[in-house]
Amino acid sequence: MKKTIPAGPPAGRAGKQGSAIIIIIIIISLLGTLSALSVKIVYNYLASANSGLNREQAFWLAEAGLAKAGVEITHNPNWYTDIPYYPEDNVGWLINYAVGQINSLGEGSFKIVREMGKDRLYSIGLKGSGVVVLKLRFSPPPFTNLEWQEI
Repeated sequence: MKKTIPAGPPAGRAGKQGSAIIIIIIIISLLGTLSALSVKIVYNYLASANSGLNREQAFWLAEAGLAKAGVEITHNPNWYTDIPYYPEDNVGWLINYAVGQINSLGEGSFKIVREMGKDRLYSIGLKGSGVVVLKLRFSPPPFTNLEWQEI
């Protein structure tokens, strides 16, 4: 009598059909996730480096503005760009609404703001997303007491 072989998987592989394809799918999805994460990390690093560079350049533009304002005040102690504004050191007003004197330098610009009759002036350096506001306090001519700070 002939022995019949039952149809279906061999006895040792019962219930394991398709497990290789599932493992391959899991490995591919893990590699895809790791690739996406590494792209995000590189992008964040480059964005952070670019932001730091823009801020550094904005700082030096603001410094150039202070130097230009020093020349303006030396030649004309009554020179001003805006009427007095309260409260003092309002960065939003300085950046967005103060008239100031705007100058371009390289790929950035700076704005000098001096309120009429005040012993302080501001220089705002702008480069890309970088914005730096410097404040300079001075005494009446001959401008012996100079003090500056970043606000």
